Amino acid sequence: MADDANQDREAAFNRGLEAYRAGCHFDAYDIWTQVYQDEQNETNRRFLQAIIQVTNAMHKVRHNAELRGSVHLLERALLKLDALPDVHGGIDLATFRDATRICLAEIKRLLSVAQKNLEDSFIPPLKSVGSGPVLEPRVSPPSKDPETLFQNGLDAYAAERFYDAHEIWEDYRRTRPESDPSREFVKGLILVATAMHKLHRAKSPSGAAQLLELALDKLRDAPEGTSGLDVKAVVDEVSRVHADIEALEATGAEGPIEARYIPAIRRSA
Repeated sequence: MADDANQDREAAFNRGLEAYRAGCHFDAYDIWTQVYQDEQNETNRRFLQAIIQVTNAMHKVRHNAELRGSVHLLERALLKLDALPDVHGGIDLATFRDATRICLAEIKRLLSVAQKNLEDSFIPPLKSVGSGPVLEPRVSPPSKDPETLFQNGLDAYAAERFYDAHEIWEDYRRTRPESDPSREFVKGLILVATAMHKLHRAKSPSGAAQLLELALDKLRDAPEGTSGLDVKAVVDEVSRVHADIEALEATGAEGPIEARYIPAIRRSA
């Protein structure tokens, strides 16, 4: 029965693919959202979320002429696509990722000249290069225990899975009441994780430096021991890496970015 259910989900994924290619973006969005909600594997979830966000953006720009909203969706999708391999789920993601960047640039150009019509040639293509994704149905809901979520984020960050850390800490932050001062501190950690993703995956020192500067504004005011962390040590590490990245950007250095450009984030001793 479980195999039959998974075959149904894989068939649904393919129906979404057909809808996307036919320009029925809302239908594709609707189908893939259900597949995403029932998916267990984190890489598959990131993949599905990325194509859902691009699909939603195409629906907004092609049917509602909502260009600004589509820009935000495409930028979020690219964060996920940059963390995925060039081929996943039977899809040529290298081509899709590059086309998404070109599409984003064109939408920004249209906004700058007060135009709204995006030509079909700018819609990112989803090209099949093999069999479809091996989906893993969700067996049980992910843990929403705040302590477990926060630790999972630390573990993901330590493993240099920066996008995962960002997502997990976002989930953790949503468990905290609005009055909890740790929310701003965790927002700072989320910005650090996003900065590291930009630096080590997207190779964007300037974007990383800007994000770390924003992160420091949120981290500095936190009381010592917030979320069980050595706040001063975190601030010192982020400040060090921020300065090092600005120096790296100034030299215009190219090539692999060293691990020392990752601020250490650890529990208090």
